[in-house]
Amino acid sequence: MLTGQNGILNRASEAKEKTEIASKDEQRKLAQAEALMNTGKTTYKGLTLPEGFAPTKIEGEDSIDDGLVITDGYGNEYVWVEVPRTSEVYPTATVNVTEFNDDAYINIENDLHTYTSLYRNNTSYTDTYAEDDTQGWFKDESEYNEAKQKMLKSVYENEGFWVGRYEAGISELRGGAGEITAIPVSKENMYPYTYVTRTQAEVLAEKVESGSCTSSLMFGVQWDLVLKYIENKKKEKIPEISKRLNEDSEYIGNYWNSKIKLNRGKYVEYKAGILGNLWNDYTTDIKGCVENQQKVNTEGTGIFITTGASESTNLQNIYDMAGNVWEWTIENSEMNQEKCVYRGGAFDNYSKNRPVSFRYYLPNNHLYYSVGFRVTIY
Repeated sequence: MLTGQNGILNRASEAKEKTEIASKDEQRKLAQAEALMNTGKTTYKGLTLPEGFAPTKIEGEDSIDDGLVITDGYGNEYVWVEVPRTSEVYPTATVNVTEFNDDAYINIENDLHTYTSLYRNNTSYTDTYAEDDTQGWFKDESEYNEAKQKMLKSVYENEGFWVGRYEAGISELRGGAGEITAIPVSKENMYPYTYVTRTQAEVLAEKVESGSCTSSLMFGVQWDLVLKYIENKKKEKIPEISKRLNEDSEYIGNYWNSKIKLNRGKYVEYKAGILGNLWNDYTTDIKGCVENQQKVNTEGTGIFITTGASESTNLQNIYDMAGNVWEWTIENSEMNQEKCVYRGGAFDNYSKNRPVSFRYYLPNNHLYYSVGFRVTIY
């Protein structure tokens, strides 16, 4: 009577959880209403918020140490990635740059590379222009460098940037290549926005409403800065966090060998190299794949999940950086025909081979069910 599935203690715990969820939902609605009224830039806890955004002010989402979350009036959520302007981070550029010339940008970028060197892994990939005749890509090196310098200046002056709390999502599942019209969202319980090329993802990211700020895919250095931020904030609670980010992301992401717990949303099975087409509610038990909301660790068997479906993949209130879907960046490889760089691995990968820091390359016409993206705002 006390401890069984329908016991008093279990029912009391479920009732408490439902009450807490309802309270958070109400706080989100209030934050969204506030965001709709914020027609100009506002400040909160020393941070400048984009127009049309407001802090959720929910416990666990209301500090930089936990991962400060903002929302727009429609429920799109972003997390602040702290990049301190200190002599440790900027030993060459220094902390008092006032003239942003070419030398200053080179020093800032090189300092950030040194700061995040663990997650660069001596890569030869760079945030430099690669010619691409795909419509919507940067027209030339000058335009690409202008975008990069704008990002670097913003990160330096504001001591960070915003990143999508979730993988770019869409309400209707894309079953393959086709017309790209829906604006991506950053919300939980959405289907990851896949079957898009790198250029298509950048065009979509730029269409996200961000006031007078810039929305884009992440540069390579931004991806590394997200990982460094997570390391800085988690290393006391999780001493092995840098290894989980850089060597084996099994316990922080959705890979075929990860035993993640599902908390919400939907999933579809992946078996023997084949992705199913039946999306199941997370409470559904399928023997050999998910049992009691826990993914079973069976070689070659995985699950593809909707955005934010598992708290196992939540780091600093940022979901699914590791696994689930690869994410396009606007970094470029040194390969002649395959310059487009994506990061983080996917649900059909082995975590030790494809940790969240991992980089790989594809041609500019590549699109696939396990390749998506994430939006940054600065």
